[in-house]
Amino acid sequence: MKKNNFNFIFPLVALGILIFALSTSFFKYPPLGKLLDPFIGVVQNERDESLETDQMIHTGSLFKDSVKIYFDKRKVPHIYAKNMEDLYQAQGYITASLRLWQMDFISYSAAGRLSEIFKDGFVDYDRKQRRIGMLSAAKASLTLMEKDPETKMVLSAYTRGVNAFINNLGNRLLPLEYKLLDYKPEQWTNLKTALIMKNMSGMLSGYEEDLNITNLILALGEEKFNMLFPGMNQHISPLINDSLIKNNQALSYIHKPAYLDYSFISSSSIIAKSDYDPRLGSNSWVVSGKKTVSGHPILCNDPHLGLSLPATWIEMQLSAPGINVYGVTVPGAPAIIIGFNNNIAWGITNGSDDVKDWYKLKITDNYKSYEFDGKWLKLDYHVEPIKIRDQKTLNDTIYHTLHGPVVSDRKYTASQPDLVNYALRWQLQMPSNDILAYIKLNKANGYNDYKKAIRYYTSNILNFTFASKENDIAVVHQGNLPVKWSGQGMFLLDGTKSTHLYEKYIPYDSLPQVLNPLSQFIISANQHPTNSHYAYYYNGYFVENRAQRIKQLLSSEKAFDIEKMKQIQLDNTSAFALEALPVLLRIVNRGKLSNDELNTIHDLSKWKGTYALEDKNAGFFYLWWNHIKDYTWDELKAYSFNSKVPDDHILLDLLQKDPQNLYFDIVSTSAREDGNIVVRNAFNAALKEYNLEKKKGSITWGDHNHVNINHMLKIDQLSDQKLVSAGYPETINAISSTWGPSWRMIVELGDRPKAYGIYPGGQSGNSGVKYYNDFVKDWNKEVYYPLNFYLSIGEASAPGNVCWNLK
Repeated sequence: MKKNNFNFIFPLVALGILIFALSTSFFKYPPLGKLLDPFIGVVQNERDESLETDQMIHTGSLFKDSVKIYFDKRKVPHIYAKNMEDLYQAQGYITASLRLWQMDFISYSAAGRLSEIFKDGFVDYDRKQRRIGMLSAAKASLTLMEKDPETKMVLSAYTRGVNAFINNLGNRLLPLEYKLLDYKPEQWTNLKTALIMKNMSGMLSGYEEDLNITNLILALGEEKFNMLFPGMNQHISPLINDSLIKNNQALSYIHKPAYLDYSFISSSSIIAKSDYDPRLGSNSWVVSGKKTVSGHPILCNDPHLGLSLPATWIEMQLSAPGINVYGVTVPGAPAIIIGFNNNIAWGITNGSDDVKDWYKLKITDNYKSYEFDGKWLKLDYHVEPIKIRDQKTLNDTIYHTLHGPVVSDRKYTASQPDLVNYALRWQLQMPSNDILAYIKLNKANGYNDYKKAIRYYTSNILNFTFASKENDIAVVHQGNLPVKWSGQGMFLLDGTKSTHLYEKYIPYDSLPQVLNPLSQFIISANQHPTNSHYAYYYNGYFVENRAQRIKQLLSSEKAFDIEKMKQIQLDNTSAFALEALPVLLRIVNRGKLSNDELNTIHDLSKWKGTYALEDKNAGFFYLWWNHIKDYTWDELKAYSFNSKVPDDHILLDLLQKDPQNLYFDIVSTSAREDGNIVVRNAFNAALKEYNLEKKKGSITWGDHNHVNINHMLKIDQLSDQKLVSAGYPETINAISSTWGPSWRMIVELGDRPKAYGIYPGGQSGNSGVKYYNDFVKDWNKEVYYPLNFYLSIGEASAPGNVCWNLK
């Protein structure tokens, strides 16, 4: 009998095993074979010839007429359509071609759907997103948005454009992140755009400290609380400085509400760390032509947001009959969010108002009812299916009250363990059609159009700064701002009483706003919107230092131009440091200092408060002041529940006016310290640390001030990290390790707008091409790009520009 030869089987089996291994996802890692495939793998993401050559793109019967897109040298698309519907379809198509994964991923994140992409680690995040109301708010907003014919047209056109790109996208050019995570884009929807808008609102208004502040006023008492945390103080530089209205004492001194006592809330609660940063804000200012060299107004804006790759913004121009607008928008949202047209320019900053309130409920054990005004109301609920990749769906029961959703309950406390059976009321949860404000702003011709447009913005409060060709300058503190009694919303509220639910909003004409002030300039930098001469009570997370510095600079000259505006926008001087340093230097007794200490004092006395790259004094002041804060507020930090210390100006005032205050006594020592001793001890501690750094050769501010622009998935290889940078959170050039000026823009209006800008990123979301992060180095070097605002399609077709024809 013939003997069979099985030698050939072993290579085939080995090959089969290899193919299976390379095509299968193990644990959290994607199939390696797909990544390494030379035809559809990551190697295909290392090139994008489409941005380098003219293209004729056929999309079936999508467009009513031909659309031309001209990409300039920085790959900014200038879209030219013959009707509005085609314009927004083209915007959707182009945005998807540049940033598909980013916009898609943000929509998943906002909706609480990350567990559909990742197998592990995001179930609690998804549950929290659903429970705070992000998805339900987007759905309710979409219903409102689609009732407006113009909004529905824009949303639907944008969605069709995105899907036209998705439907023509093969595996070869699928964005890298889809390949790394082994999933594919789903169809875009109008709901996804609504989620993008709600996500933007949530990013700016998600901070709250109701539980912390409640515990503080109970622990400190009303008098001490107001001394340390006054509603207003003498150091504010309000957006609107109106003294014609009677002084409103409720804005300066907060009385402890009668219902707040230890039977209402335990003081032993530990505050969960917030995901939000209250310092996320922006600078914007506008100067009348009466204070400029050209005689035309100049508007500046630089929103401070978390820095990431792909970049937060995407730059473009939209042009069709009745519209020609330039600026930046958020991938996934139609229209231009910040920008200008031939007649107006506008910027936005965070209003910083507290629009997030917590209500303590009384709920029956079986979660069937809750008490309200002495009656028991039905506790409504719905079930949210949380889909988890390759696992069973988790059905999460979310309860609802008149106040809002119950975020933490008896079965789920991971989100807010200290706020179990509290309902959250957040302005974001209210249905809104904010995108219509931007759609109309894009077409606005003057002040009246601007005012009509921004009325549609009702979500978290934003300051809309404005300038027009007619030399009008203005600002409105815009959004739905509730009418509250003193302290309402600052502290935890009683959900059993209807008097704790606000029902009215401040009338539109009574919102803080100004047109053409006598100063000839307007400053918006997250400071208080008003002084105490305002008829309505409000509270928030306002900062004053940047506004004060901008005011100093704008008041110092009479004739500004674009170059001077650049200098202001890049200013690294701390107004607070300039104010505090002379006070601290007077306290230090030079007669008892060593030569090393005297030399340090001598250098500091010459310091101009600048956080520049090569500055050798900024680091010492930073250490000195932080030690002063640590020694002074050690009592507050000892509270297990506390995460807040008073504003720096409060501490500086105490040093000057009340140096014997008991807060200066350091808890950990047996001696009785005063303010002067605290300053000297802090100086010695700072000098010790400073000298250690000096031995390492690293005492310039740039040695320690590093910016990390991380990829959204925190992949180091796709990030720009450890960028040596000037600036500081309290300077106009507000930069921290992970957030900073996400878009610098300067616009001078006139016969033809002159504009400059830059953001830290690049136009493309494809990490394999140079346009992914080619702006980063110039942004870090404080370079500005001229913004090519073309007045006609003829200008846009300039030599060197790449043209796509969409049909």
